[in-house]
Amino acid sequence: MIKKLKKNLRRLSIPQQIAIGFALTILVGASLLTLPIATNSGESTNFLDALFVATSAVCVTGQTTVNTAAHWNYFGRTVIISLIEIGGLGFMSIIVYFFVFLGKKMTLRQRMLLQETVGTENAVDAQRMIRYIVRFALFVQTLGAGILALDFIPRYGTLKGIYFSFFHSISAFNNAGFDLFGNSLEGFVTNPLVILTIGGLIFFGGLGFIVWRDLLTYRKNKRLLIHTRITLITTCSILIVSFLLFWISETKHGTFAGLSTPDQITNVLFLAITPRTAGYANVNYAFLSPMGIFLTLLLMFIGASSGSTGGGAKVTTFATLFLYLRGQLTDTQPNFKGRAIGVDKIVKAIMILIIGLGMVTVASMILFVTETIPPQFGIEYILMEVFSCFGTVGLTMGLTPDLTAIGKVVLIIVMFAGRIGLLTFFLSLGNHPESREPHIRYPEANILVG
Repeated sequence: MIKKLKKNLRRLSIPQQIAIGFALTILVGASLLTLPIATNSGESTNFLDALFVATSAVCVTGQTTVNTAAHWNYFGRTVIISLIEIGGLGFMSIIVYFFVFLGKKMTLRQRMLLQETVGTENAVDAQRMIRYIVRFALFVQTLGAGILALDFIPRYGTLKGIYFSFFHSISAFNNAGFDLFGNSLEGFVTNPLVILTIGGLIFFGGLGFIVWRDLLTYRKNKRLLIHTRITLITTCSILIVSFLLFWISETKHGTFAGLSTPDQITNVLFLAITPRTAGYANVNYAFLSPMGIFLTLLLMFIGASSGSTGGGAKVTTFATLFLYLRGQLTDTQPNFKGRAIGVDKIVKAIMILIIGLGMVTVASMILFVTETIPPQFGIEYILMEVFSCFGTVGLTMGLTPDLTAIGKVVLIIVMFAGRIGLLTFFLSLGNHPESREPHIRYPEANILVG
């Protein structure tokens, strides 16, 4: 039986193994969350709701059909934060440390799986990267918890304050968005310590582990990877532009009119950070300006950086598309700082964009049929939910607790695809040959485009 199982596993492609790894983690988490010992009421949780929350945790989304603070007890909350850590760092990180702990060597296929998961060029570097990821994540999360404890311990007491500090530090760093306050960060708009710390953790987690390793070793290596430079330029550009646009839209709308200028700046900055796959809300998005909602949808679709704890189409995808467009308009080879952008990277970026737009379109159309939009809202009520799950963000305008069974299933699939990667998700649905070179070539067709 075991031999047969191993044989079947070897037949699976790398994308299929990644998808199955995440799926099994979700199922284990959902099973634990259905237990009566996980809730404050002592009653079992509906499996679909438990599956939705477990998927949201492993896919570091933050979307939940039940109130995290009111529904789950400390056991349930600990299960959720454990799933967030596993999902954010990747289940392969746990596997690697398991092998290191037992002193066993990994097989060639396991090394290939690790390489694909981390996104490095060779398996040896992937193993080093995994060790770095775990150490870096634990250090930043502990530092973040220490800063949050300065506020949470006086507010909630020692033990509860420490638990809240670590819970929200882990959740923020992994761009998950789960909170134990009941209304996210709406009660902290005049508390810059909490807002800026959570925002900083979101930024750290969303920038990507490869980028941080490159930055922290710059003094030794005296150079930065092309990936790092593109990521930093694109991320900072998006952050600055989104901050300015949010400042214009929400100042005109009066969203933070009752706050002082420093608090307004802090909260607008947080508005620009959190849609990048984080999910913490410092304002009720039902009261955000129309421009603010539209900008939030765009940022959620773009997402975080490749190789980070966040989801979405990824900033490097859009950077690649921009460089390709610039090359076409200037009749030059797509390049960045004198380095050519490979055709395979451009094709991959285009595929991700098309598949992403297709997924959110189909999911939105299904929810338009199955869900009920309150009279005071428009289509943004549905779009916020779909884009949020696609980008593994967790922001909502209030639909999540009232989702139908079909709506929950659709969003579970969207969250899953958004976390493991669109190409990985679709490649996991069938057997695909390693070589993509077509065996049959057809004569070109003359089509008028544009």
